[in-house]
Amino acid sequence: MSSVEKAVAMASRRYPVVAGVDGSDSALQAVRWAAGDAVRRDLPLRLVYACVPPGHDYPNLEVTAAEVRDAMWETGAKRLRAATEAARTVASSLVVESEIRPGDPRVVLVDESRRAAVTVLGSRGLNGIGRLLLGSSGLAVAMRGHCPLVVVRGDRARSGPVLVGVDDWARSAAAVRFAFQEASALGASVTALKTWHDFGPVDGRSAAPAGPATRHEVLRRELEAEMSAVAAGFPEVSFDCLVVRGRPGRVLLEYGERAGLVVVGSRGRGAFGGLLLGSVGQNLTGHASYPVAVVRSEAGAETTGRQDEGRASVRSGRETTLEGVSADRGERR
Repeated sequence: MSSVEKAVAMASRRYPVVAGVDGSDSALQAVRWAAGDAVRRDLPLRLVYACVPPGHDYPNLEVTAAEVRDAMWETGAKRLRAATEAARTVASSLVVESEIRPGDPRVVLVDESRRAAVTVLGSRGLNGIGRLLLGSSGLAVAMRGHCPLVVVRGDRARSGPVLVGVDDWARSAAAVRFAFQEASALGASVTALKTWHDFGPVDGRSAAPAGPATRHEVLRRELEAEMSAVAAGFPEVSFDCLVVRGRPGRVLLEYGERAGLVVVGSRGRGAFGGLLLGSVGQNLTGHASYPVAVVRSEAGAETTGRQDEGRASVRSGRETTLEGVSADRGERR
């Protein structure tokens, strides 16, 4: 198991499922998905609301920065209460922690990812949290995050295999392992999808171009061997391999409709590793009707194993926030 894969596995055992909250229906859908994931993994759920407090008064409006900050905190507490109630509809006994954190949501979410098994966001949001994945800000979260990121779209329950896009194996191994972990928790199978759309050598040692049938067969054998190595650690999960001629974004969108979850890597120049770097990734996260998991596939994921004891503690039966604000009362103590 590589260091990246070990980091993903370590995060899954030690940290809560984190969901971003912004008061939108999309965020509540993400919270419910996150709650289900937490139950399946036997982990607590952590709800986070981020806002940027004012740094100065507003004399023209006859309002102080403190008054604006208090109003923002009251709004955050209200939204966290609603999110907690949504999580409880999934599992009434679920351990839930919530916190209002001052700061840019992008920065806060990246920081939260250091102590999370997985971070979950809605695809649309009042404050733009879910929309982060649709532009450069979202790439900061997907590229700099320290744990897998799931973008939830649609509110209907989904069944089907976990579909994982595979290109260069070094860039895809962490995504594949995460796919097996989720499939194990869901009681589902894994489908590995590899695409190609150009002619050329079957491998770097071949000087002559290969025909479509030969290329397809070689790629399939390679993919089955790579998947078998990971599958050995998940004997309860079955898998199959698909090699499809076509562009990765279009193929993923098509085959994703039959899946319960789609998993891709977030970095690299490979077919799927580069999806989130351009219009194809925006199309996938913006128009797919299914949850999409983005798994960072390079060395940054190794920091997932670090634990901040002071911030990662889980408190059962009470939702806590910053600056003495109680999320279950929305007032200062």
